[in-house]
Amino acid sequence: MNKTNAVVISRAPPLDYQKNYVALPKNYGTPSYFDRSDIKAIRETIFNNLTSLDDSTHFIKKLTGKKVILKPNLVSVFHKCGFVEDNYPESTDPRVIDAIVQFVKPYAKEIIIAESSGRGMPTRSSFKISGLNKIAKHHQLKLIPLEERPVKRYILPQAQVMKEIIVPDVFHEVVTGEAFYISIPKLKTNLYTGVTLGFKNAMGIIPYNLRQRNHNYQINKKLVDMLYLFEPDLVIIDGIVGGEGNTPAPVDPVDSRVIISGTNSVETDRVATRIIGHDPDAIQLITEATKLGFGDDKVKIIGEEPLIPFRAAIRNVFAREMKHTYPNVHFYVGHSKNTAPTFDSLEDLEQLTSIQQTQISTACDGGCVPSIITALEYIRYMGHRTEFDLNVIIGGGLKIKNDHYYIDNLGHFYSKDKIQELPGITIAMGSCTSWLKEKTDIFLEGCMPKPLDPLLALFKVLRIKNYILNPFKNRQLGRMLQGMLKTWRVRSKLIRKGIWLDCPLETEDRIYQPRIITQEEQNQQFIEWPFPEMTNLQKKNFLKLERLEL
Repeated sequence: MNKTNAVVISRAPPLDYQKNYVALPKNYGTPSYFDRSDIKAIRETIFNNLTSLDDSTHFIKKLTGKKVILKPNLVSVFHKCGFVEDNYPESTDPRVIDAIVQFVKPYAKEIIIAESSGRGMPTRSSFKISGLNKIAKHHQLKLIPLEERPVKRYILPQAQVMKEIIVPDVFHEVVTGEAFYISIPKLKTNLYTGVTLGFKNAMGIIPYNLRQRNHNYQINKKLVDMLYLFEPDLVIIDGIVGGEGNTPAPVDPVDSRVIISGTNSVETDRVATRIIGHDPDAIQLITEATKLGFGDDKVKIIGEEPLIPFRAAIRNVFAREMKHTYPNVHFYVGHSKNTAPTFDSLEDLEQLTSIQQTQISTACDGGCVPSIITALEYIRYMGHRTEFDLNVIIGGGLKIKNDHYYIDNLGHFYSKDKIQELPGITIAMGSCTSWLKEKTDIFLEGCMPKPLDPLLALFKVLRIKNYILNPFKNRQLGRMLQGMLKTWRVRSKLIRKGIWLDCPLETEDRIYQPRIITQEEQNQQFIEWPFPEMTNLQKKNFLKLERLEL
């Protein structure tokens, strides 16, 4: 019998919801807290939404008596941590999570909140900053920082990019059907993928080093490949306060007042994308998943789809907004991969069209381009001036005969010799620019570089103060450092015991083929592939990386 899928859209009543939407207050759990009008409204909206969804799909029957894993989006919890405003809607609203816990609790055998924040932000700290530790204590739940868990390895024979996948042991229970997985993303736009919703939320499940692999122009296919291993049983999108702008940099709040839930992650994401005024057919993440059959064209949509326009992420370094905001930052891009056009001669390059210019500048839209934009946005949201002078080199150059060329926002082109002669501070982004390694102020290796590397590089070369490390600006610094130290101790102890927590750090631009996939295995969705015993050299290398991260 075919599964009935549905998506339910519910609007919360018109109230002011921009209070404690990032971090819970000290009085959470008291009668005065639960008596607040916004808390009551959020709870009622979610209960009505999920009851309506269950009427069509009967998902409660599937989760009853099971372990339920709630996966929020806590890539960074921006609450009093060094930026101009105290709060930014980057992470899942803890009030929404609390209401979901209340709905699920009567049916579940056990509830776990599991997450792994972005590299450089320990999840233990995110739990405390957001107040999820208070929710766990109040409801007697478990909090699991996924980066501290042993991992299981699988092969995905049908995957386009993610041939080898590693997940924490907690999600092995999702793979085997023992646990019910609820993805709870924030409704927001994203630099890397356009939107970041239900199944993109799974990026926070896989370990740090695996996230780095193919985090480039292959990122959409990589994320879709994960659906071969597991899909969310339920997606609940938190749009009480939405986020518009350039995630993973701080985003601005949108008074969206919407909860969107569904039993098919692709269709739930499709509806949410339409609601924020974006075209799902222009989002590669959604089109790739649909092409591979993970959607459901018979999905039932319940409730009216409001139009709540969200400002899109700026995914093109040549965009007018970039020049307006960073007038003296000069980008020189020379991509010759993915969607980038090729040129047979300089005469062809001289006839460069605006469409070709965009194709070149966005060819690696999951890698170095959003990575440097994120770093620049961090600086802006800290309140620093943005008139600094900077050259940014991206890509290995457009190959024409025996030379390579780069273009700027005006369509002018530059040979490698001209690039080396550029005056001022120059930063070369990613392994494609390795030819500049010894000839520039900063060279950042990787495809893409590690997330914080561009930001730290800009602080260094521009001599800008890092407010994240200033205890007077960042009121969460103590929690962040404590979490970092505790996480380091836990991970180091497990590595010394020979327990795998991740794959080796590799960032080459290639498809990582773990082993030969036989003809008999080709049609399987996944194959469990246990790790070998960890060697002393592997232990040493992992421990060295842990020290560097600390």
